[in-house]
Amino acid sequence: MLKSLIRNRLNEFLRRRGSEIVYSHERYEWQRNPVTRPSYNPVELPADAQDYLKPTNPLLVDLQRRYSSFNSEVTTPLRWGEGHLRTEDIAWFRGDNAYVWQLRGSNLNVLGYALALYYAKSIDTLDLLDKLEEDRAFGVFVFQIADKIVSRDLIDSVIELYFLEKHLGIASRQDFTVLDIGAGYGRLAYRAVTALPQLKHYFCTDAVPYSTFISDYYLRYRHVDRKAKVIPIDEIEKHLESHPIDLAINIHSFPECRISAIDWWISRMQKFGVKYLFIVPNALDSGGEKLKTNDGHSFADIFSNHGYKLIAREPKYRDPIAQQYAICPTWHYLFELA
Repeated sequence: MLKSLIRNRLNEFLRRRGSEIVYSHERYEWQRNPVTRPSYNPVELPADAQDYLKPTNPLLVDLQRRYSSFNSEVTTPLRWGEGHLRTEDIAWFRGDNAYVWQLRGSNLNVLGYALALYYAKSIDTLDLLDKLEEDRAFGVFVFQIADKIVSRDLIDSVIELYFLEKHLGIASRQDFTVLDIGAGYGRLAYRAVTALPQLKHYFCTDAVPYSTFISDYYLRYRHVDRKAKVIPIDEIEKHLESHPIDLAINIHSFPECRISAIDWWISRMQKFGVKYLFIVPNALDSGGEKLKTNDGHSFADIFSNHGYKLIAREPKYRDPIAQQYAICPTWHYLFELA
């Protein structure tokens, strides 16, 4: 009784300060022994990756030179400054790093992954989870759930594709071309052209030279570079002149950009008549429900200023329990050019 009384009094004090005493046996195993950073397995890295994916590669050095002379309003980062990507992340780019948080952030634990997977299975009318596999390459963090190896890369990609299927019928569209702005290492590009072979083109671009360099390698490694191609930022306007785009995508990238950069991109989408924009903000305190940069500035008005009308806004998980507890809850937005 005395022990319980002392604990209750201490908890009353601690709760006012945002803390609480919890017995070890009342926590899950993943709470008692959290994995804060996976150990990389050399077999998860292709033989040529270590020699190619390094800061001194002449192709990367040249991209850095070219990007440094491009419009600084577009390339000056809000977050992606020096040191944001560690040297080891260049080769292990699918690990838990700036590209995709897998062990940090909302609900990134085995229960969150399991709930996200079962949600994805509940909407999987196109059998994408059977078509898309996870092979652990390049250090991605995985769980084995329901007899399937899963990653955030895989689950997020499936859910994003189903949002596009619901609103645009992307699985049945022929000659459909996508531009992924801030494509990172090419995560969704690989998944999209694998799951939806009727897509005409999937172009990737990014204001970060490391991303352009890595995604070019990754898409060639996955043998999808016939349809999924990387366009350096200093070639993007010339490319758009000759390649009409049906849908532009930005996932977790605009919140990490300056307002001037977001405005530049959306003005180019308007200029070249891109009909649809699919936007996914980061899962911030608002749950990603508002379009804000990571330093708190709203960029919602930029779309209407350039003629884009919001036609769909939905939680990432349309089930409220999944939206609260599954991995990285955010919101999905779809805009159409008026």
